[in-house]
Amino acid sequence: MNATLERDASELQRLNEALQESQRRLQEAQRMARIGHWDLDLTTNEAVWSEEIFRIFGLRPNHSMKLADLVSLVHEEDRERCLKHYAEALAGLRPYDIEYRIVRPNGEVRWVHSRGAVEYDATGRPVKVLGTGQDVTDRKQAEAALRDSEQRFRQVTEAIGEVFWLTDLAKSQMIYVSPAYEKVWGRPCAELYQSPHTWMEAIHQEDRSVVQEAAQTMQATGEYDVIYRITRPDGAVRWIHDRAFPIRDTDGRVYRVAGVADDITTHREMEMQLRHSQKMEAVGLLAGGIAHDFNNLLAVIQLQTSLLMATKGLPERVTKGMRDIMDASERAATLTRQLLTFSRREVKKARNLDLAETVESTIRLLRRLLGEDVALETHFDPALPLILADPGMMEQVLMNLAINARDAMPSGGLLAVSLEQVQVTAERAALHPGVQPGRYVCLSVRDTGMGIAPEDLPRIFEPFFTTKESGQGTGLGLATVFGIVEQHGGWIEALSEVNRGTMFRVYLPAVEPNSPAEVSAPEAPPIRGGTECILMVEDDQALLHVAQLTLEHHGYRVLTAVTAVKALEIWKEERANIELLLTDLVLPGGLSGQELADLLVREKPMLKVIHTSGYNDEVVTRRLREAANSTFLRKPYSARQLAEVVRTSLDRMG
Repeated sequence: MNATLERDASELQRLNEALQESQRRLQEAQRMARIGHWDLDLTTNEAVWSEEIFRIFGLRPNHSMKLADLVSLVHEEDRERCLKHYAEALAGLRPYDIEYRIVRPNGEVRWVHSRGAVEYDATGRPVKVLGTGQDVTDRKQAEAALRDSEQRFRQVTEAIGEVFWLTDLAKSQMIYVSPAYEKVWGRPCAELYQSPHTWMEAIHQEDRSVVQEAAQTMQATGEYDVIYRITRPDGAVRWIHDRAFPIRDTDGRVYRVAGVADDITTHREMEMQLRHSQKMEAVGLLAGGIAHDFNNLLAVIQLQTSLLMATKGLPERVTKGMRDIMDASERAATLTRQLLTFSRREVKKARNLDLAETVESTIRLLRRLLGEDVALETHFDPALPLILADPGMMEQVLMNLAINARDAMPSGGLLAVSLEQVQVTAERAALHPGVQPGRYVCLSVRDTGMGIAPEDLPRIFEPFFTTKESGQGTGLGLATVFGIVEQHGGWIEALSEVNRGTMFRVYLPAVEPNSPAEVSAPEAPPIRGGTECILMVEDDQALLHVAQLTLEHHGYRVLTAVTAVKALEIWKEERANIELLLTDLVLPGGLSGQELADLLVREKPMLKVIHTSGYNDEVVTRRLREAANSTFLRKPYSARQLAEVVRTSLDRMG
């Protein structure tokens, strides 16, 4: 019996020790997990709290505390929510599972996650609540920090215009793409998450191979740098600069790729506009040079023709042929003026102008530019008043409008140009700042082309705005037209319908009726010659020879040189006799005509000077006009013009 009792006592002691060890381990585990437990007897309102519950609430263990005391430690902003949740759990409306803040006696705020189970008696009345409490402050702080980080990340990615993206290489899955994707690509982000291949489908067909090669490089190294085009659903083409950067794991393997895609369409267009501008500047310089050389040839033709026409006794057939040659050379001179206008070497001067004549002259050139598939119709009011305008600028207006019309009719069509007189009322003039009421000449240019979209029509006169494909327009044509018309005191209107054509109407003020009427030019008086000595410097030997013959025909003594250096040698010998220097502005050998004139005038202040050039640079010619005893003679010139300018210069006092 005693042995049995001893065994039972020993077993009981072992069990107690095991229980105590288990409780110790449970408490240690709860302490490490920051989880405490509690029992609440609803019939006696007695509660048992584990040591970890006291620690969580910042209280001493075994501290005498009722449930109300514990509730008082709940943060005041969470207290009402907690009590409501507790009541609903007791009523069986919801599980007891809630997170809330507490305020420890020392003022520290902690987050607690409580879970509980309600026990009921046979009648369904709650009699006991068993629960746990866990300090989840660290997790809540980490979650808050993560939310703040994500919010800052979203703010950054949503604020910038670039598209930020992140992919998982192993899964070929899009992890993240910033909202800018929808603005740049014109497609929803959700579509890209669901079907990552839509990214490649949006890339312009001509650029896909380049991008595919870059994507293969990305699979191997996690990085690439590529420029390509995309086509938006609305048909718009955008240029993209896309860069990728690898994200590596602890073993150095690339497992994700981050990238930034920037819409560089505007930058690309500006680069193309700059290149186009540089190209046009080079073309302009070439055109100016061609015009200069062409003017030398025309001067030879006109001078020789003038000399031959002065021969007495020529048959009428020959005389008529000479006049035809002279007319043709005048038309050629008009073409060179257009080249000089294009190259910006032509002085802009307004004068009383018959716009019909200018338009007719320009149309002859237009017929070659429009092509055979564009029909050209014209209608001019026979009683048009004159306008005060620069002929070159008017040609530029018509050329720009006509070329735009041609581009709008790639498959051909009709271009109609008309001129009419209109009376502008004060009410209509008030709609256009700076415009005065009165008589106007209206130039209309109408095409049957593709038309202009309504949303684009208000912007067509803005500099660099163009609806043409990339590389096919600078966006400066209509802006230039608008500026020219405005400078002339008029305005321009545009009417257009998609697929039905466009019409531009240019209104230019007419010369008032009380302006001095033009009178027919009187018969030219005979040309006076002379016996003075002239030093002529011209590098074009054909022009030099015929000009020498022309002047010698009028009695002058002419000394010739093809360079300024040769002219200086002649000057040393003939200085006392030379009364007039006739020199081209542009000379070979490093010394210009103007520099030569300056040297000779310093030695002989009374020397008369005539500068000639196929160019008409405004700054240079203005400086020459301001110089004493200096005259500018523009090439090509006729024999009469040459003789008259020489005689006028020699007769000038000074």
